Amino acid sequence: MKINQKIVNIGFFKKVWYSITKFEKYPEMATEGFGRALKYLIILSAFVTLCMTIGSTISMKNVVFQLADYVQNNIPEFTYEDGNIQMDVTEPIFIEEVAYDGIDRIIINPLIEDKEEKVLFREQNSQNGITIFFFKNQIVIQTVTDDIEASVSPYTYQDFIKSYTGEDIKSFNKAQLVEFMRGSGMNSFYINYSVSAFLTFLVAEIIVMAINALEIAVFGWLTTVITRIKIRFVAIYNMSVYALTLPTILNMIYITINIFTTFIISYFQVAYITIAYVYLVTVIFLLKDDLIKRLQEVEKIKKEQEKVRQEIKEQEEKEPTVEPREPVEKDRKEDNEDKKEKKDNNGEETNGSEA
Repeated sequence: MKINQKIVNIGFFKKVWYSITKFEKYPEMATEGFGRALKYLIILSAFVTLCMTIGSTISMKNVVFQLADYVQNNIPEFTYEDGNIQMDVTEPIFIEEVAYDGIDRIIINPLIEDKEEKVLFREQNSQNGITIFFFKNQIVIQTVTDDIEASVSPYTYQDFIKSYTGEDIKSFNKAQLVEFMRGSGMNSFYINYSVSAFLTFLVAEIIVMAINALEIAVFGWLTTVITRIKIRFVAIYNMSVYALTLPTILNMIYITINIFTTFIISYFQVAYITIAYVYLVTVIFLLKDDLIKRLQEVEKIKKEQEKVRQEIKEQEEKEPTVEPREPVEKDRKEDNEDKKEKKDNNGEETNGSEA
């Protein structure tokens, strides 16, 4: 069955409504083509990404506040000046429990300044995950995967502070740092973080949703094979994109709830795919029912036509055979000749009487 009906382009929010409430509109939306289905997927992904970004930014802000509390309560007095940290400690400080999922461990060791000593210290304290080392004159972000060092990113304090705050801060102490982390000075960092997170999440979400739509489309295609209804795969994929609408909205609600609570739904991804597949299968069966109805109507029309032909044939057999008539012009010519002959005869009779 080919879905080739041409329609006027449907707006995004109307598509959202149709995708959730009107199964009969799926074929019409599918006819707009793969390009518009992909555009719909990207916009839908952007809404999900927005929720994810808001949640991630709020989480990051909570982490910063928790880190400020930790610094205030557990880190000795220190000062920063001329790119160096001065701290009255005799041994490194290890922070193993970090509230932010993107950081596994923080190690503060302002006793080391030499490059070779820093490399040796990192190797001695290497473990899987992301570790941030705070040395006297440098910050090093180290990533280790399966006990293999994947990457090392060193930063000077000047560069690190400027990249995250947008300001070139020359000096501060512990109290000023805590106040800064809790104040509006971090707004520039939160904005930069949000933009970066949005772009990263958006690309990832588009890829994930496209793959999910492909998975659902494959199941949908298998369903059409079983039900013996022919639909082009690209049309099935387009409808799969629209079938993801309700699961995506539920996902946004779930993300929003998780921002403020630790509520977790087991097998949410399975439910996500299942709901979309149910929507697609419903549309496929509606198309099959519509096709059956059309075939029945066509068969009914054929029977009516056959009945009419049979009645015409019987009528022709009952009617008597009629000799074909000569052309009308010939009949008119003969009538004129008869009238002329009569007139001539009447004239002769009149003349005879006078004689």
